Amino acid sequence: MNIGHQLCILLEEEGITQKELAEILNLSATTLNGYIKNRRQPDATTLIRLASYFNTTTDFIYGVTSLKEAPTSPYSAEERRLISIYRSIPEDKKSLFIETGKVFSNFGKNKQAERQSLQSRTKNRAELPPQT
Repeated sequence: MNIGHQLCILLEEEGITQKELAEILNLSATTLNGYIKNRRQPDATTLIRLASYFNTTTDFIYGVTSLKEAPTSPYSAEERRLISIYRSIPEDKKSLFIETGKVFSNFGKNKQAERQSLQSRTKNRAELPPQT
C-alpha cells in the first residue's frame, strides 16, 4: 500500500503542490507530507475527501487498483437490491424466488397486452362510420 506514490501521481496530474492541496482540504502541510512520505495513513474521512477532490476511488489511492475512475454498474439501485436479496436466499429456495419473479413478469406483460388490445379496439371503433 503506497499511498504516497498514488498521491504524487494525482498531484502531478492536477498540477498543484502539496501545500495547495493541504490548504484546499484544510489539512496541515506536515500531515499531508506524512501521507506522501508514507509515514502515516489518512483516516477514513480524509481518505474519502482526497478521493472526492481528485475524482477517483479510495482503492486507487490505496494502490489496490490502477483504474483511476470507479467502474459504473450497469444495474440500478433496485436491481442491485434484487441481486443482493437473491444472493442471501438459501440455495434450495432460489428456484422459488425465480419462479415468483417470472409470475410477476408475466403479470406485467399480460396487463400491458390487455391495455394495448383495449386501445386497439377503441381506435377501431372510432374509425368506423356512424350507423344510421
